[in-house]
Amino acid sequence: MRYFKRIIIGVIVSALSCLPLYATDLTVKDLFFDDSKPYHLKIIDVIPNEGIIQIGKDDAKNTIIEFMDYFCGYCKKVHPELLEIVNERDDTRLIFIQHPVLSESSKLLASMVIAANMQDKGVEFHNALFGIDGNLNNAKLSKIIENLEINAAKLNIDMTKKSVTNIVNLSSFLANGSGARGTPTFFINNEFVIGYIDKDRINNLLN
Repeated sequence: MRYFKRIIIGVIVSALSCLPLYATDLTVKDLFFDDSKPYHLKIIDVIPNEGIIQIGKDDAKNTIIEFMDYFCGYCKKVHPELLEIVNERDDTRLIFIQHPVLSESSKLLASMVIAANMQDKGVEFHNALFGIDGNLNNAKLSKIIENLEINAAKLNIDMTKKSVTNIVNLSSFLANGSGARGTPTFFINNEFVIGYIDKDRINNLLN
């Protein structure tokens, strides 16, 4: 835990001083030095609800957090395995946090998913993006929006809002500060794991 406190404090202090405060009473001091709650769970408290893509119950015994990018091949590879785990176990939840590091298009998709979350379509949109066969293009993206009955006009407006940009920035600040230099990177409960891991190893790290 001391390792994480050292590497994230400079980044997160800077991030929280630049970004607006959200609906949380969590302070920088609480994030780093209050050990009454595990660090990986406090990350979730910092990010607004619109920025959280969650599958599974809030009170699940196990929490898997993935810092991910929609253009990351290994994120796409692990995604069906993560879904299998949460479908097979009722004691585990998945939380996906935006960490668009690969391109400007990654940031665009991250903003779109957060905007879709404002229409309660975030999980479906997220899963559909990782379920695309082949490369993503505008035609496939438009088809997803149509199939999910997302209000395209509202989506386009919401994804350009400053609040959405701030959520993407905050998520990436937290990811970087936690040590996620690339994607995928995980917290599997308290265990910090960098890079792709298969379903069996993930299950071995769960309680």
